[in-house]
Order: sequence, then structure tokens, then C-alpha cells
Amino acid sequence: MTRFRKPLLLAAVLALILVCFFAPFLWIVSNSFKPQLGIFSDVTPISWRTFLPLDPVAENYRSLFARTNILHALLNTAIVAAGQVALTLLLCSMAAYALTRITFRGAKAVFVLILLTFLLPVEALLVPLYQVVSGLGLSNTLTGIMIPWIASPFGLFLLKQAFEELPRDLEDAARIDGAGHVRIFVSVILPNVKVPLLTLGLVTFLFSWNSFLWPLVIAQSPDAQVIQVAIAQQGSPTQLPNWGETFAGATVATLPLILLFLLLQKYFTQGMAMSGIKG
Repeated sequence: MTRFRKPLLLAAVLALILVCFFAPFLWIVSNSFKPQLGIFSDVTPISWRTFLPLDPVAENYRSLFARTNILHALLNTAIVAAGQVALTLLLCSMAAYALTRITFRGAKAVFVLILLTFLLPVEALLVPLYQVVSGLGLSNTLTGIMIPWIASPFGLFLLKQAFEELPRDLEDAARIDGAGHVRIFVSVILPNVKVPLLTLGLVTFLFSWNSFLWPLVIAQSPDAQVIQVAIAQQGSPTQLPNWGETFAGATVATLPLILLFLLLQKYFTQGMAMSGIKG
């Protein structure tokens, strides 16, 4: 019996972890199919009714798409996330190449200074970022939402680790053939770091899609509203929020992230392992 205890204990621990992570999302989806009174009546005591709608209704989703600009907000969020991913990959890959393949005085100091920006809380950056972005005339624009975050210290760290692990033989052969830095970067380096690039792209997409505070500050116009802000601003300040509609919006906003992660989870875990980051 002793040899079966460890697998059973491990299975129990994994099941508990799965429940802790999956239960909140199941609760959100369940409440999105309940009327307002059903949401409150099933909160306590916690039972199977809390996580499974007894008489599911689709009214919350019909109201969400008919009454709000949720589709426009989804499109804005997708544009911002895609643009931020593309610009982050471009900027961080070029910076990582410069720090690993070009010798110059103070390279280590530059890298350390960039990593130190991890210590700065987002809240402390809001006012100066708002002044800079507004001064450039980018407030209430999708460009203004994405631009401040394309220089990612995490992205630089991840790609620098990946670039340093690449052997130099292919680069030396390319230099003998007369290749310069641009050709080596495009034809030799980037094709060999696809997994870290995909990992950084996925992390950046998740960060951009879930952003709330900065888009709320810099984009007050409904035309530039992203999905997280649109969900938070549903309803009227003088009326009780329609929680079923809010849960429906949260479900709609979460599904693309789940699908994306399921498709790319292999590259995400591989990239984290290659970077030396431990979860």
C-alpha cells in the first residue's frame, strides 16, 4: 500500500490545484447564464448550484452584444495586443542582439539598468507616461495605449538568455561569406530562437489583453476603449450593475486567452525552460 500512497497524494494535490484555478472561471461562466436574482441566491451556501446554472438563459449575452460596444472593444483590444506583440518582438530582439553580439563599453551596465526598471511600480509611472503620451498627441488612440510598453525588460532578459545560448559557428561562417549584422540577425539568429520569440509574444499578448489601468487613464473616448475597460464601465452609476451581463463580458474576454494558451502552451513552457526561469 505504501507505494500507492505517493501517486494518490500527488493526484490529490494536483486535483486541489486544478479546482483552485478552474473554480473561479467556472463560477464566472455559470453566472453569465443566470438571471440577476439567481446569481445572488446561489452565492451562499456554496453548492453545485453555485457553479452550474439550473435553468441557463442567454439573455445576458443578448443584452451584452445589443446594448454595449463589446465587439468594437474586442477589435480594439486585438489591434492593441497584436501591435504591442509585433513591436515588442522587434525592439527586444534587436536590443538582445546588440547586448550579446556587439561589444561596447558599458554593455553590462546598460543591461542592469534596464532590468532595474522591474522595480518601478506601474502606478508610479502613470503620471509621467500620461504627460509624455499626451504631449505626443496620442491620448485617446490605440497607439497611445500600446507604445509605452513595447520596451519590455522581461522580453530583453528572455531573448538575451536565448541569444547567449546559441553557438557562434553559424555566425562565423556567415561573416566569412561577407554577411553583416543585419543579415546575421535576420537569417541566422532569429530562425534559431523561434520558441523564445513565441513565448515572449504570448506573454506580451496576455499582458496587453488584460491591461486595465493604463487604457483607463489614457483613453477616455469610447472609440478607443478596450475590452477590460468596456466591461468595467457597463451600466449606469446610479443603477445596480447587471452582474449577469458583466459575467458574460468577462467570459467573452477570457475565451480568446484560453484558446491562445491551449494552442501555444508547448512553446510557452519550452521558452520558460530555455530562459532559465523557474516557476
